[in-house]
Amino acid sequence: MPSHQQTHQAGRHLVVGQALLRGHRASLSGAQTFVDVDGRRAAVMVAGKGAWMIADIDTFTDSTVGTYVLVDVSGTHPRFFIAPGDELRHDVRQRHQQFMDRVGVRPRNSESRHTKIEPQDVAQWEDDWSAFDR
Repeated sequence: MPSHQQTHQAGRHLVVGQALLRGHRASLSGAQTFVDVDGRRAAVMVAGKGAWMIADIDTFTDSTVGTYVLVDVSGTHPRFFIAPGDELRHDVRQRHQQFMDRVGVRPRNSESRHTKIEPQDVAQWEDDWSAFDR
């Protein structure tokens, strides 16, 4: 079973490969998180078990990343979701607030800042590689 880090690195390589196959210029950028597609830097997030985990909602929503490529490697074939950063952060914050309004206080750890993104939350951006053309 691959480690979390190995799964993430494989996801970055999948993003570069898929972008190249779709006619974009693409390469890894840095050691851990980013890729460059057509000269635009994008953060890659990989879901190995069907959802993307966010450790701290505040850190995530305070980010200024312009584009995210979310890769779901939990199924038979990888799925790619190319999301504009501001829209994704807004949606994540809104869903998190709705969850907190429903539960009030987290049942297991009231201090937790964890949240997640489900594939249905980002379905509108699936295979939207044209985002790199805009």
